[in-house]
Amino acid sequence: MSDGQTPLLIKRYASRRLYNTETSEYTTLEEVSDIIKSGRDVKIIDKVSGEDLSREYMVRIIVENESRELPVLPLDTLQNMVRSYNEKTLALVPKFLEASYEMLNKSQNQIMENFQNVSDPLKNLKDFQESQKEILSAMFPFMASSPKKENIEKNNPELDELKKQMAEMQKKLDNMG
Repeated sequence: MSDGQTPLLIKRYASRRLYNTETSEYTTLEEVSDIIKSGRDVKIIDKVSGEDLSREYMVRIIVENESRELPVLPLDTLQNMVRSYNEKTLALVPKFLEASYEMLNKSQNQIMENFQNVSDPLKNLKDFQESQKEILSAMFPFMASSPKKENIEKNNPELDELKKQMAEMQKKLDNMG
């Protein structure tokens, strides 16, 4: 469940029509899709047997959306999903997909929060830069310990000598012209 609210119960009748138990009206698959997109979970059961048909209808909604609208799932992803229906990966895929969607939702929420907190856009940018530095430092520890530019320029006799030589060369060039 997405927000702690109980799922909307939809009953499928023998005629295959869907019945919204909250509004006491028949509903369409497209309307069920809109309800889910709005953030509400649904549970679809067979009226006679009580069998949970939710998964079957979620797949139908995905198929409808993929054929009608702009496809979200690239062909390679779909083929990999088909390949995942084997004994070796069957247990891993659901956990992977769930974790991936969780990360996606968290990222989207964080982006939305950042856009809503535009009172100090520079602070948001600085925070983002800091988080990127932390990530890079964790990935590449040698970068975190690199000396700062100011420290390189201070107390560096070799650099001072090079600057002196450059100045002398510049004087010679100026005298030639």
